[in-house]
Amino acid sequence: MPSRFRRPVAAYVLSVLVGGCASDAATTPAATQTLEAALAEVAHPALDLTTATFSGAGAVVPVIDPSQCQFENSAQAFVCTPVTGGWLKLDQRYVLLDAAGGKQSAFDATTTKSVSVNNAVSGQNTDQGDTFTVDGQETLDLTGLGSARHTLNGTSLTLTTFVSATNLTHPPIESTITTKITDLVIPQVPSGQPIAWPLSGTIALKTVTEYGEPLPTGGTSTTSVVTLTFNGSSVVTLSMSIAGGGVRTCRVNLAIVSGLGCP
Repeated sequence: MPSRFRRPVAAYVLSVLVGGCASDAATTPAATQTLEAALAEVAHPALDLTTATFSGAGAVVPVIDPSQCQFENSAQAFVCTPVTGGWLKLDQRYVLLDAAGGKQSAFDATTTKSVSVNNAVSGQNTDQGDTFTVDGQETLDLTGLGSARHTLNGTSLTLTTFVSATNLTHPPIESTITTKITDLVIPQVPSGQPIAWPLSGTIALKTVTEYGEPLPTGGTSTTSVVTLTFNGSSVVTLSMSIAGGGVRTCRVNLAIVSGLGCP
C-alpha cells in the first residue's frame, strides 16, 4: 500500500481518537482499585503498538470513559457512546465479573474481580481515488482485581482491504491481522509512581497480506510475525520473522519506539 495513503491518515486518526480521551491513569495504574483505574489498565501503554495495529490505521485506542457508557440489561454489559476520528468509528463495551464469573451491573471494589473489554473498529477512507477499508474486533480480559498483581489476556482480528484507483485491474490488497496477548502480569503501584510495566507475558502479532498476483519475490502473499516478551521494564525482547525465512531478535524500548521492528 502506498505510504502517501497510510501515513497522513494514521497521524490524523491518532490525534483525533486520543485527544481529549486519555487520562493520567492511562500511564500510571493506581494501587487503589477503581473502575477508572481498571479500564485504564486495559489500555496500558504496553499495548499501544498492538492496538495501533488492531485499528488498521495506526490509531491507538483511547481509555474508556465510564461516564460515556450505559448498562444494558439485555446484554448484561456497559455499552459506550461510539468514538469517531476522521473516517474511523470505534465502538466499545465492557463487562464486570465477580469471582464466580457472574456479570455485575455496577463496579464494586470488593466483589468485582475482572473486567472484559470489547473494541470494534470500522471505516472506509478514499484518498486520491484509492480506497482503504478496516473492520476489526478486539477482546481484552483483565483479571486479579483486588490483588497486588493483575493479569491481562486478549485477542484481536482485523481485516483491511486496499483498492488502487490507478490500477483498477489490479486485485485488491487484503490483509488479515491477528494479535494474541498472553498472561501479561501487571504489578500495582501507588498513584503518582512511575509506570509499572508487565513483569512477564507475551504479545504476538501476525499479518498475512494477499496481493492477488505474483510478487517479484515469488508467491502472491506475505506473512510477518512479531512477538514481544516482557520482563518488568519498557525494554522488551522483540522477535520478528525476516524475508527468506528465519527470525531476528533484538531489544527495543516501548517507551520511545514508534513502530514494530528491530533497529
